[in-house]
Amino acid sequence: MDDFELPHATDVLYTYGMKHLVFIICFLATFSAAKDAYAEIYKWKDKDGITHYSSEPVENAQKAKLPEINHADVEIPTQGLLSCSDHGGINCQAGADDDGSVICYDGFTEASPRYRFSCLTPKLKITTISDINDAGSFVVTVRNSKSVAASMPAVMYRPDPSSPEHKLTGPDKIEAFGVSEFTFIPKDADIPSVKPDLAQLEVRCANCP
Repeated sequence: MDDFELPHATDVLYTYGMKHLVFIICFLATFSAAKDAYAEIYKWKDKDGITHYSSEPVENAQKAKLPEINHADVEIPTQGLLSCSDHGGINCQAGADDDGSVICYDGFTEASPRYRFSCLTPKLKITTISDINDAGSFVVTVRNSKSVAASMPAVMYRPDPSSPEHKLTGPDKIEAFGVSEFTFIPKDADIPSVKPDLAQLEVRCANCP
């Protein structure tokens, strides 16, 4: 058997380096060709007078003069939207600022919330649903998170999409930032077999958005 001779380290490095050198040369050639192909745009008109553009030159084509692509630095604001949280809250009694935004209790006028949505409409949300008692009733707690009272609030209960709505008994007003309870009393409706969930309840009011 002939003696097996390991390749010299220099030969290995040379072969490895040549392979990478060939790859780099091919890559640069391809990049250069692609750059050249898109460097010039040609323009010509056909027999019907329609103007065409192409990256490949054709007969009677001329180099098109295209506008330069400009770029500009865009300044991103570093400060977020301001609120009245650090200024005592929204003072709806002060009315709207000149730009339609709210005015804070300490007189701050640079807050971002709009007066129309912050002071003219309440925002009601169901916070808790009680278990069903022995009489078949349950209580729904509703919170108003805005500084305007909700008039004629109503909580509607629909056991399933095909059944009619049932209005819960409750107050005719929820004060600004107030909390009220609405009670389901089974009259024309069947007693629920399980505790209702939010999907079966809906809260409304006359001045809600």
